[in-house]
Amino acid sequence: MDFARFMQMVESRTLWFSRLDKLEDPLEGGHTDAELSGIRKHVNGERAEELIRVFRSARKYVYVNCWRAGKTESLAMWDLYGKGSGIVAVKSTVALLKAAVADYDRSVFISEVRYFGWNEAPGLDNVFVACSRKDVSYQHEGEVRAILSDHVPRQKAGVAVPVDIRNLITEIMVGPREKEWVVRLVEQIKGRYNLPQRVIPSDRLKARR
Repeated sequence: MDFARFMQMVESRTLWFSRLDKLEDPLEGGHTDAELSGIRKHVNGERAEELIRVFRSARKYVYVNCWRAGKTESLAMWDLYGKGSGIVAVKSTVALLKAAVADYDRSVFISEVRYFGWNEAPGLDNVFVACSRKDVSYQHEGEVRAILSDHVPRQKAGVAVPVDIRNLITEIMVGPREKEWVVRLVEQIKGRYNLPQRVIPSDRLKARR
């Protein structure tokens, strides 16, 4: 994330859940091409279109908070989601994420994202399944996402869910293209907010000797 988003998380002590239809991928939360063909083939006219509309409308009241799962860094992810300057990443675990959102007043579901070709028809029986799958072209993300539903569509871009940042985050990493002063700045922020986590500068782009 960029430094502004990092500061927003630390200062507000919240995780930002983006509304699904505000994400860049237009396929989020919908049927695959093959599923659409199957529905229109086997379900009568208006009933088929109503079923399709239900899933499409759900995009306006489902919110997601997205993470990458992996034991190592991904330079591609630094470049894709770390645009600008002052780029940092925070680390956690699924168990800590579950604990962080356990007391929120709405149920939060956590799921690995499944990836497959949009010409396949694996079947879709509920909205949460629809919100935890993506086209195979996004497979490099290795995404885990937390999902919540507000049930009533709202005209807002997302939901800020209160969390205990001190217990949620295990490590703060500064992007591989950042200068040393950015590392020092993040260290200062860590001290100001009494965060116990280590701050580690990424060395992905450093020459080895």
